[in-house]
Amino acid sequence: MDPAKAPAAIEFGRFRVLPNRREVLVEGRPTELGERAFDVLMVLIEASGVVVSKDTLMERVWPNRIVEDNSLQHQISALRKVFAADRDLIRTIAGRGYQFTGEIRTVSATSDAPTRVGTAQPAATPSRPPTNLPEPVSELIGRDAELDTILDISASHRLVTLTGAGGIGKTRLGFAAARHLLPRFADGVWAIELAPLTDPELVPVAVATALGLELAPGTASPQSVASALRSKQLMLVLDNCEHVLDAAARMAEALLRSNPAARVIATSREPLRAEGEWVYPVPPLAVPAEDSPDGEDPLRYGAVRLFVERVRAVSATFLV
Repeated sequence: MDPAKAPAAIEFGRFRVLPNRREVLVEGRPTELGERAFDVLMVLIEASGVVVSKDTLMERVWPNRIVEDNSLQHQISALRKVFAADRDLIRTIAGRGYQFTGEIRTVSATSDAPTRVGTAQPAATPSRPPTNLPEPVSELIGRDAELDTILDISASHRLVTLTGAGGIGKTRLGFAAARHLLPRFADGVWAIELAPLTDPELVPVAVATALGLELAPGTASPQSVASALRSKQLMLVLDNCEHVLDAAARMAEALLRSNPAARVIATSREPLRAEGEWVYPVPPLAVPAEDSPDGEDPLRYGAVRLFVERVRAVSATFLV
């Protein structure tokens, strides 16, 4: 659905969807739903009761990408979990695809009165929250399932640490998740690069500098920085924490204790061991098994797709 043409709200039963905020409310209360699951829901709603094939959903939600066969089923399951007793709002039509069965009402941007589908007025597009996240220079390949998992974990845990060996892709995944979550934080999502630090005491200084906080010289501490941010709705991405683990943990704990609206994603070769931390070990990209059947498409595997993309970057004539 084109954001410029989206209604302010779409209602069905006890649910209310806010397209421009990418939120689903259940009886007026916000629920946490992954980005891909939300996209699947919008495609099904747009179909207005028509059965949508698996191939169409895959193309709309993961355009021009090759994803694992169970990715779509995972998102359908996430939606049904949110719908709970109303899980039949999404019907599986054997051999054909999926169908949304809810009776849809739309609400225009200028009125709270429900209108029929197709007559809603365009809603105002919200301004983009501030951020210093770098723009990706290449596509994130073979990580759709991992990204969805991180987004789901972040919905229910305020401190999520992505762990794994150097070069496995922790930073790429952390930044990708943060970009997806940016619309939910009015005061922005901020990347804090800790790799250059040689003194752990500089962790709060790095946070203060990234966010432009004006603190008296020599007073930057986890507590003072957290106090300055206590009224902000924001997320920090503490990147490359492994050599300043204790300091990063103290910074995260101070922020989350003083500000219930704040969230933190950290990347590190090992856990921070901070209070409330949820650890997600980043797995290697998928590769074909030694006993893979003949004729299996190797491009189903993320490691193969990444290899092909890297070769194509230096040899435009390379063919798979």
